[in-house]
Amino acid sequence: MSSSIGGERAEIPAVPARMRTVNHVDTQWSDIDKGRLFTIGTFMYSGLTAILHPLTVVKIRSQTASPAESRAGPSTMSPSNIGQYYRGMPIVISLAVPARILYISTLEFTRESVSNGARYYVDHPPPPLARYGEEIRGLEPLITPAAGGIAGGLAAVVSQCVVVPMDVVSQKQMVMKSEDYKSKGGAMQVTRTIIAQSGYRGLFKGFGLSLFTSLPTGTVWWATYAYMKDQLKGYADPDNLSVKSIPLLARQASVQVLSAVASAIVASSLTQPLDTIKTRLQVGKSTDVNVKLSSPTTIVRELASTKGLYKGLMPRIMHMSVWGSILSAAFEYLKLVSRKDYNQ
Repeated sequence: MSSSIGGERAEIPAVPARMRTVNHVDTQWSDIDKGRLFTIGTFMYSGLTAILHPLTVVKIRSQTASPAESRAGPSTMSPSNIGQYYRGMPIVISLAVPARILYISTLEFTRESVSNGARYYVDHPPPPLARYGEEIRGLEPLITPAAGGIAGGLAAVVSQCVVVPMDVVSQKQMVMKSEDYKSKGGAMQVTRTIIAQSGYRGLFKGFGLSLFTSLPTGTVWWATYAYMKDQLKGYADPDNLSVKSIPLLARQASVQVLSAVASAIVASSLTQPLDTIKTRLQVGKSTDVNVKLSSPTTIVRELASTKGLYKGLMPRIMHMSVWGSILSAAFEYLKLVSRKDYNQ
């Protein structure tokens, strides 16, 4: 993703000259000092996770709430019960760091490789297709969203090896009754209980469905995000005199937010049923005491009968919008300060 977003260069005197010079080019994965990126990124990502964790808790509890609990409202999720908003956060932070390293490495390497390969193919079509050169060059606007989509989908799949056990344990902590959580709600206690009941396979419950969910979510998110940023690049052009009265940083923020919110709405709306089914399967909680959640089919049948496939949609959109806006902006800045030539 390029962090270059429009405005007159002279309007940003608070930004160091070396930052401005680098900020207006597309930072490639090969340009980045990986050690610096992951060191700074670990602290940045952990802080953002702590801030936004309550939205995840609200989403999970909404998705697993029974009809009676939904009508009663979030009585146990009140400001006086602030600790419940942070259930599962320690294990999320500890396992999210390696998951994020896998995700970012796969995302950026794949996106750069796919983008560069596709652009080379467009500029140098193979001999049998040389006569279609003009038509092939017409596909160039699709390269950015396609590379983003492919990279996002692959990154989401790779990171699931760490994310699924993290989700299984943390989500069980989030939905436990207060008395159970106090006596046996520690991450290690929950992990031992899962292993005792289901073996180590229990930690990967819903892995296939999680892959099936993360692939379209990651693909749709990054494809939409890349498409929106590409569409807004005219507004982001530093030489666009029609919007020179608007400060550069304001334009940067607006493009990041609009792209992230659009991505969140599209990705959440299209994949929410899959996310709800995955969450129910991993938590193992039914809204009907007579129903045993043994398979995705059983869950779909139950949720469809109660119109519950879109439970937790708004918290998920809010989480993805806020998380995407903040994280994408932070990641753009992180890539900037992690460039090998940043201090030169």
